[in-house]
Amino acid sequence: IKEHLAKGQRMLAGDGMSQVTKTLLDLTQRKNFYAGDLLISVEILRNVTDTFKRASYIPASDGVQNFFQIISNLLDEENKEKWEDAQQIYPGSVELMQVIEDFIHIVGMGMMDFQNSYLMTGNVGRKGMVDWARNSEDRVVIPKNIFTPMSTELDESTVFVLGAVLYKNLELILPTLRNFTVVNSKIIVVTIRPEPKTTDSFLEIELAHLSNGTLNPYCVLWDDSRM
Repeated sequence: IKEHLAKGQRMLAGDGMSQVTKTLLDLTQRKNFYAGDLLISVEILRNVTDTFKRASYIPASDGVQNFFQIISNLLDEENKEKWEDAQQIYPGSVELMQVIEDFIHIVGMGMMDFQNSYLMTGNVGRKGMVDWARNSEDRVVIPKNIFTPMSTELDESTVFVLGAVLYKNLELILPTLRNFTVVNSKIIVVTIRPEPKTTDSFLEIELAHLSNGTLNPYCVLWDDSRM
């Protein structure tokens, strides 16, 4: 993998990073992880996204699918205890979420205007695809007028990339909350770039709570800047 990373960083991003994701996909499908393996895998995915950004390279469709399948493998419930060990070393699950956001925008910049793209894996999906996502009552409503650039240097021709990720079981591997709050719903991540201008319209997110006897539910936002 190091050899292919080096190749990608020498401006052969397509060949090098494609082989990196293929190799990492094969390794993660073996499902015999240690905590360090999870953190190294996240670091490799970070290197892949950083290389794509530097080279302004848009990965092919099979490379995109491989990337998200790797993430799905890492998020498998069988890795829960390994993630708990890994979090004692570094908040790798938070880093993984940031990597996913960056990769979404890399792929999005290669699409035509107003084009949608849907990906399905065992642990990462979207409504209308896998059963757990199709039957979900969770939803995101995004007002049209939110797509106004914050920077005055951008104009009406600015292309926005919007990504919405619905995680099935991410709460199993997040760092333990300091107040012992229980995550009682799926986790939705919505990312928009470039950063839009603040408007009077609000982004609406509906999360259906799980029936596990918890009381006094409330909504929380993840602040990764404090990690």
